[in-house]
Amino acid sequence: MTLICALVLLSLNKQSVNPHPEHLSAAGRTLLDRRGFLSSSASALGSIALTNLLGLDGLLAARAPVIDPGHPYAPRQPHFTPKAKNVVVIFCAGAVSQLESWDYKPELIKWDNKPLPGGPAVTFQGPAGNLARPQYEFRQRGNTGKWVSDMIPHLAALTDDLAFVHSLTSKSNTHGPAENFLSTGFVLDGFPSLGSWTTYALGSENQNLPSYVAIPDPRGVPQNGSNNWGPGFLPAAFQGTTLSSKDPVRHLTASGIPRAADQAARSLLQKMNARHLEAHPADSKLAARIASYELAARMQLSVPEISDLSTEPAHLLKMYGADDTQNPDKAAFAKNCILARRLIEKGVRFVQLFNGAYASGGKLNWDGHNALKEQYDIHAQILDQPAAALIRDL
Repeated sequence: MTLICALVLLSLNKQSVNPHPEHLSAAGRTLLDRRGFLSSSASALGSIALTNLLGLDGLLAARAPVIDPGHPYAPRQPHFTPKAKNVVVIFCAGAVSQLESWDYKPELIKWDNKPLPGGPAVTFQGPAGNLARPQYEFRQRGNTGKWVSDMIPHLAALTDDLAFVHSLTSKSNTHGPAENFLSTGFVLDGFPSLGSWTTYALGSENQNLPSYVAIPDPRGVPQNGSNNWGPGFLPAAFQGTTLSSKDPVRHLTASGIPRAADQAARSLLQKMNARHLEAHPADSKLAARIASYELAARMQLSVPEISDLSTEPAHLLKMYGADDTQNPDKAAFAKNCILARRLIEKGVRFVQLFNGAYASGGKLNWDGHNALKEQYDIHAQILDQPAAALIRDL
């Protein structure tokens, strides 16, 4: 390493370098300074040595998983044996207010209809309004005594079975970027979603269904759409597959073609692809495409079976609220919750279940403003019973 640094310094000495080039940043100009370069090199060499020592002791993170393009969803071993094997995310689009659900702030009652002390007079949405007390009553629940709102009585009854994290913050309060941040950890586009990272690392336990399923709300997709289940810079195989009880996977069967003829054509295509892959074994893109075709073929049998809720007993439909004829949106979301449970039972690694759609002034999602109580009464009816039933059923 000393020799390399010396050679670089000799090279710098021989060149006529402008000490203040306008096209370089301050950091770039520092690198052209010999004292700065030596200082940076010394710390860098120490970091390299530390990395080597940590590696010898097995204290570094494991390397990226080795993924066979022909079997991208094959299960992969985690670093340690976990208690959980699958993930269900209930994503409340529009941001359900923590102050109306789980996070009791009794001081707001005292400050109701008063300005925030030291707060801004104007925000990006206009003049700042006064503070408001919670629109729902809070009560202590279960053995823990956790204060939870009356807005969600079914979920409130599960308080002792839930863990609460009240320390999270966001980098944006604008819906699209904030959804990006929640789903990917970044405000900007182009990064893998949580489900994509999970399935990239662990694969799936079921090779007849997608490893990652996104179930949109019956009323529509969230504000940032497929970014919430996109693969970012990971291989496209790890993008979430959208399906719901209302809209199963589209184009799964060939319209107007007899089933026997369709199977024969796929069998021939599989043989031709396999022969080509044998002649070009390093063609990972072809292997991935064959794998996707084979998954689609298996899904033709598995998806109709798992999305057929007619086999669910009446008492379970009632528990979820899927038989509610007075509230079709609630019944449809309840059926999505049942579908999520069935997918998890079949070994699907990651299921993202959306409650609420795109920005609509709070009419189709939790983005309540001027009519918060009126709109939350509607949204809570759709979310509460089905989501609580899903948690109990799992």
